[in-house]
Amino acid sequence: MADVSVEVPSPLQECFLRCEVECVRECCGIDAISTDPVLIAAWGRQAGPAAVAEAQHQLADLIAVVEDRTHNVSSLFLNHYTCHEAARVQLLEFLAAFLTGLASIAEPGAAADGGGMVAFWDS
Repeated sequence: MADVSVEVPSPLQECFLRCEVECVRECCGIDAISTDPVLIAAWGRQAGPAAVAEAQHQLADLIAVVEDRTHNVSSLFLNHYTCHEAARVQLLEFLAAFLTGLASIAEPGAAADGGGMVAFWDS
């Protein structure tokens, strides 16, 4: 099976860096990056609605590449390689959590913390 190397462009890269609080990517890969919606929302407040929308598009594109099972996917930035299906599922779940987190702050009136916090540009 062929390998496809993916880049993580800006602004999505900055979002991941802001959420890199568990460890460092060079050590723990995607496990170093928290998918906590509160952290994602903090990045979104700083970056603004245009960056959030662009990061959502970048995530959707990245998910499409990872879902294609005709190749393995590697990312130096994320320190992750889909050498088997479990690694692919782990990466897809990670990316989906970010997509959900970004959607929760991008939708008017959406709860970023699941507890009724209003999207930052609607307050």
